[in-house]
Amino acid sequence: MDNLEILKLKSEGYCCSQIMVALVLDLMGRENPDLIHFARGLCMGYGSDTGDCGILTAGICIMALYAPADRDRCAALQEAFIESFREWTQDTTCQGITEEFYPQMHPSACGTLLARAHERLVAILVENGIDPSDPEE
Repeated sequence: MDNLEILKLKSEGYCCSQIMVALVLDLMGRENPDLIHFARGLCMGYGSDTGDCGILTAGICIMALYAPADRDRCAALQEAFIESFREWTQDTTCQGITEEFYPQMHPSACGTLLARAHERLVAILVENGIDPSDPEE
């Protein structure tokens, strides 16, 4: 995962959840502007100072993309992602992560968390025999 890609997407005005979706679409070699716009609903703790981080919620949604017909498999993928996320941060709320920058992304914390979350998401998929470039496998 290239941090420059994260910076590029941020400079284009995307929030953390949109960046997560854009990175996964890029892995799949697909474009879906509507899905990226849709992901804005998860931004900044879905608009609530007590809402979970958009990186976390987008990751949970992305896992559903890779196991659409198998509820148990989807839940296992999501739980592995949630568990990792909770290991990285003391607080899963957007405001808790961004601190004084809320309701904006924290310049260093959010970029680091995005890169780490994307790497972990891909690793979880691979560990579970899923090709990240082909969710319909």
